[in-house]
Amino acid sequence: MDLRVSEWCEELSRSGNLFILFSTDLEGMTYVRAIPAQLIEALRTRPNDTEQITAFEFKPQYQLRHETDDPFSGQIIPAVDWQPSGSDPAMLHFAINRPLGMLWGEPDLSPLLKWISRYSNWLEDRARLNRYRNSFLFVVRTRLSGETQRLQRQRQLNAIPPEPGSILVTGDQEEWSVLAPRLESNEANQDGLALKKMIAAGAGIPLHYLAEPESENKASAQSAGESTCRHFEQRQRIFLELIQMVLRQVLLRSGQAQLQPEADCQIRMIGDDISSADNLTLSAASLNISRSLKEMHQLGIVDHAELRRILYRFMDEELPDGNQRPFETRS
Repeated sequence: MDLRVSEWCEELSRSGNLFILFSTDLEGMTYVRAIPAQLIEALRTRPNDTEQITAFEFKPQYQLRHETDDPFSGQIIPAVDWQPSGSDPAMLHFAINRPLGMLWGEPDLSPLLKWISRYSNWLEDRARLNRYRNSFLFVVRTRLSGETQRLQRQRQLNAIPPEPGSILVTGDQEEWSVLAPRLESNEANQDGLALKKMIAAGAGIPLHYLAEPESENKASAQSAGESTCRHFEQRQRIFLELIQMVLRQVLLRSGQAQLQPEADCQIRMIGDDISSADNLTLSAASLNISRSLKEMHQLGIVDHAELRRILYRFMDEELPDGNQRPFETRS
């Protein structure tokens, strides 16, 4: 699971959908596999509720053949809540950026592809123009009697062109000049910055995340990153719930395969801090509130349970359940 967490998170962000296939053998061992979203043809739901997915239909060229009595075998894999028995293959579907009422999610890069393509084309054009900027032509103005002498003089110069850094001496009848392209690239920096701003706005990240500090200082950069950290925290909670549902389904299938009820245990997911910038602030707040709560507890104003709840709230941590020891998994 530690190796697959990163792959699942990347697939969820890349395609907006994550399909998890469960298959259990007779011993109760459940195999969990992630199925690419491009292999799924359609999602079947209840007629009156699009959130209740009943089955997943594979594309014809990617049909799965199973030696079971399931009538959907070979074409359709049921959802975990609709499989005939606990040992039959079943699937779970997770989606992000999904519009309300829709079945499929959208990737995080969906609103950025257009502007990333434009930024790539802009960089390619700038590289091509910078190459041509070093190209130039010599223009020689001289007094010639006719076209025949002009062609003869041009053949002489083409046969022995002047080398860079050489000294050229001419007479009064001949004048040399250089013809170079004028790119007028004064506004190129502003054009690239404007494209970067559109990419950053679509990704929901501040501009200094794209190595473009502009005129920001440390304080403004931290303030600009708060909304991004909240977005990442929300995504982290969604992904932790995803792993918890997968583990819960594994426990349920294991209990059914062994003809035993579901294990009486609690799965508690703990995610690491997205940003460690506020740890100092939280530690100072928890220290100050702990002193006040201690005095309030001694005076009988708050009980022990309320003291723990407030203290954990100021530490920005979840209050653990004291009735049962949980299985903790860090992600």
